[in-house]
Amino acid sequence: MKTLSILVTAMVLSIFTMAQQPGQVVKTIKGKVISAATNEAISYTNIGLEGTFYGTASDDEGNFELKVPLELVSKNIFFSAVGFKNKQFPVKSLFDKEFNVIKIESQSYGIEEIDIAAQNMVLIRILRMASENIKYNNGAGPFNMHCSYNNERTVNDKVETPQIASVLIYDAKGYSEVSKSDAFVSRKYSVKKEQSEADYTFSSGLMNIDDLLGMDWARSASNILNPALLADYKLSLESQPKIDGQEYWVIVFSQDEPTLEGSGDFYASAFKGKITINKVDYSVLKIEGEVQSAKNNRQGLGLAVGTSNKNYLEEVSYNFTVDYKDLLLNRISMSKSYKYEGKSITDNTVLKVDRAHSNNLTILDKRDYFPGE
Repeated sequence: MKTLSILVTAMVLSIFTMAQQPGQVVKTIKGKVISAATNEAISYTNIGLEGTFYGTASDDEGNFELKVPLELVSKNIFFSAVGFKNKQFPVKSLFDKEFNVIKIESQSYGIEEIDIAAQNMVLIRILRMASENIKYNNGAGPFNMHCSYNNERTVNDKVETPQIASVLIYDAKGYSEVSKSDAFVSRKYSVKKEQSEADYTFSSGLMNIDDLLGMDWARSASNILNPALLADYKLSLESQPKIDGQEYWVIVFSQDEPTLEGSGDFYASAFKGKITINKVDYSVLKIEGEVQSAKNNRQGLGLAVGTSNKNYLEEVSYNFTVDYKDLLLNRISMSKSYKYEGKSITDNTVLKVDRAHSNNLTILDKRDYFPGE
């Protein structure tokens, strides 16, 4: 996406370059283009003088500079960006300020009404805005999340006793510092089993908490919420529903040849899903995904299986759903089917945030992989 944006910017600047040559410069306009809804910078906005090829484009931070020659001072100046309404007004109105902040509004037309190429650009813009606004839409750390964990396993059509536990999560930075590395370093947890349960062990009762937390793509700004990967996905608009009185986009995504960065699964052979995004503030309401994989390392979806390792899952398929509520993660569920040691197994796992708080914190310094007393 960044490469495409640079190319678009270069084309815009090359078209406008000849117009920067003639005429005596009367005023240099400087400013920044931002979203009226979120106050976030809008990169690569086309900026020009009406009826001419004279103009420029905002940079990656939304900043721009335009030198206006004397013969064009009576013109209107326009601002145009994908996914936003065009805005124009007399260029003279910008002369009185040393630095102008231009706010433009999100476009409310029906995305389904435009052609596929234009729709793809709009959807990329929406996903990019969703990623850039995570730090404003979701809670900053530090905070604790008190969660309930439940895993119901079926082995060869026989239902086993559920694994039930409570999980305490400490997030030192929260969604203010979104990245994959920070999510791993800043998020620690401890697990306490239910008293009626036998102790779990790392070899026989893997809980997959790391995999579940890894599906919180908003916290890690990864997968479909990583702007650098957007060009790797096929995108389409499924619907524009109204949920609890607010309007949303539901965007479908897929990869023909899944990558580890795009799917989160080292051996993924098929990957698709959808994401639900608020139209006003670009907050993420829900992420859903479906993955098929020839095999999985038992210690994590994103880990490779060593050539000498025979202890892994085979014929893996799973779907997952991640919900957000009140600025934080709310619930992660995963249904996973696979073969292991000749047995057909299905795991239905849920990690539910029961409550969260930012005062009277319990600070954790490690990830407790070994639940029990």
